[in-house]
Amino acid sequence: METNELIVTLLATILTAVISYCGNVLVKNNRALTIVRALEPLARDAVIAAQKLGVTEYLTGVAKKNHAVKTVKQALSNAGFTIADEQLIKNAVEKAYAEQKKLLDQYPQKEKED
Repeated sequence: METNELIVTLLATILTAVISYCGNVLVKNNRALTIVRALEPLARDAVIAAQKLGVTEYLTGVAKKNHAVKTVKQALSNAGFTIADEQLIKNAVEKAYAEQKKLLDQYPQKEKED
C-alpha cells in the first residue's frame, strides 16, 4: 500500500511540474505575441514623429532612425516590456519607414545650415 501511495504522490508531483511549465511557456508566448502586435503601430508612429521633428530642425536619416528606435524602446518600457534584441526594434522602424515613404514625403525637411 505504501508503494502505491508513493507512486501516486510522485506522479502528482510530476504532473504539477509539467502543468506549471506549460503555463509558463504559454504566458511567455502570449507576452511575445503582445510585443509583436504592439511593435508595428509604435514603430509607425515613432517614424512619423521623427520625420515631423525634421521639419523644424535638421536631422540626418540616421538621427531620425535612432530617435524612432529610442521612442519605441521607451514606449515598450513604459508598458512594462523589455526587448533584449534591439535589432527587432530597428527592423520594425525600417519597415515602417519603407511602408510610409509617400506619407513622410509630405513633411519637408529642414536643410543643413553651413
